[in-house]
Amino acid sequence: MKQVRRRSCTGFGLLMAVAVMTGCTAGNGRLCGPQTPRAYCDKKTHDALANPPSQRDSWAAGTADASQLGAAWVACGGMANGNVGIDQQGGNGPETVQRLTRKNDDVQRCMMQKGYRYTGTCSGDTASRFPACQSR
Repeated sequence: MKQVRRRSCTGFGLLMAVAVMTGCTAGNGRLCGPQTPRAYCDKKTHDALANPPSQRDSWAAGTADASQLGAAWVACGGMANGNVGIDQQGGNGPETVQRLTRKNDDVQRCMMQKGYRYTGTCSGDTASRFPACQSR
């Protein structure tokens, strides 16, 4: 019995050693994150992480051009840079997160009322709760 247990432990240990030594890979064979040097990531992945699109860029409406989209975004309470923000009075506590979530939801509802449709992703725990994703 001890010999069988020792073999399985040795096998498991060997398997873990191989897994640790090989590491994780993605893309061009290396992990790529927002602070990873560009040389370690493929260009498309690095650019998407370093320069994410604004929230405004996830909306479209028929023949509306970029200036009309920008004007609608600001009229709905979005910021001129294309994102949603609030004054962070009191820091980054749960109340601030709730205020930002409400503001984001209000901007989305306003954009839908103006006839814009959300073209962004609805996958994931947070995005799936967006009003624009709930209306799909």
